[in-house]
Amino acid sequence: MPTRGVLVNYVRGFAPWLCYAALSPLDWRLGMCAAALAAVLLLSAQLRSRSLDLLGAATCAFFVAMAAVALAAPKSGLHTWTCALSNGVLAVTALTSLTVRRPFTLSIARSQVPREFWNAPRFIHVNMVLTGVWAAAFTAAAAACALIVEYGHAAALPLVVVQVLAFVVPFVFSGRYADRAKAKAAVHTAGEAA
Repeated sequence: MPTRGVLVNYVRGFAPWLCYAALSPLDWRLGMCAAALAAVLLLSAQLRSRSLDLLGAATCAFFVAMAAVALAAPKSGLHTWTCALSNGVLAVTALTSLTVRRPFTLSIARSQVPREFWNAPRFIHVNMVLTGVWAAAFTAAAAACALIVEYGHAAALPLVVVQVLAFVVPFVFSGRYADRAKAKAAVHTAGEAA
């Protein structure tokens, strides 16, 4: 399981998405506006610390645009598709970060690893794998949500289950995979020192 620090960093990075998930069942406009506010605050903090990442920028763009739609056209059928759209945006963001070889998990992982390892090929590889798992989860969730909306008429329980699995499965995998990678690195470093 990921350490407390990693958990805090994941929660911080995904805070807008969590705000939306928590508040949208009450009212999709409330969920979108709260998520947009959280995304703007997250992006502002990243800009102040000069640590802007693709996930923060994409999250902010998505929720600001969706909040504008929610407020301008509250009866829009778009809210029915938000689950599929949000997972699609996360999937595209994760895949883009892989394509440019800046996996979005780097910003989270760097908070747990000394700076001298940040550009090490092994560290980058671990984060490419982790981001790939997140990308696969988001892609599968986008497809599942689209199918549920299309054929299940946006049945709430299956959508919630898909959303939860899309975050929990890669989160748990990330912690276990990162722990194994750290153990391997420690053994490798000890072998070199001997």
